[in-house]
Amino acid sequence: MAQRPLPTAEEVRSYIRDRRNWGRWGKDDQVGAINLITPAKRVAATRLVKSGRSVSLSRPFPKEPGINNSLPAHHYMKTLPRGKGGFAADYYGIFYHGVASTHIDALCHTWDEEAMWNGRDPKKEITFDGATLAVNALIVSLRLYSGPVRGEMEPALSAFSRR
Repeated sequence: MAQRPLPTAEEVRSYIRDRRNWGRWGKDDQVGAINLITPAKRVAATRLVKSGRSVSLSRPFPKEPGINNSLPAHHYMKTLPRGKGGFAADYYGIFYHGVASTHIDALCHTWDEEAMWNGRDPKKEITFDGATLAVNALIVSLRLYSGPVRGEMEPALSAFSRR
């Protein structure tokens, strides 16, 4: 097989610009390619089920520092009185944007020098209180999945919407 030269930085930028879906579903769209997952596609997907087996997508909470986890997660528990009994309270703190954990992203998660999704301005869309764009569309990244049913889980990327 012949070696292909690596693309230049400008070629990569043009791939991103020329292949983006901005405007494809209108200027106010907040779910992007999730628009392609129609009710009919969901029904068709249910026909692919071969068994009722449950498969966990969970991973251990990444509390241990390591080469792939330079900012380990925090988890603390405390018992507190409540009436004549009590309850256990949890605190979780995690830096999601690494490779040690999976996380949830929305279309406002990233941008380049031009803009974020659909040409929006990140200075207007992201505030201290949260994002105003794409809060209803979530992409769940299942990176580094290596469970016992890996072949059954390919591709390890799932998308859903709260619409």
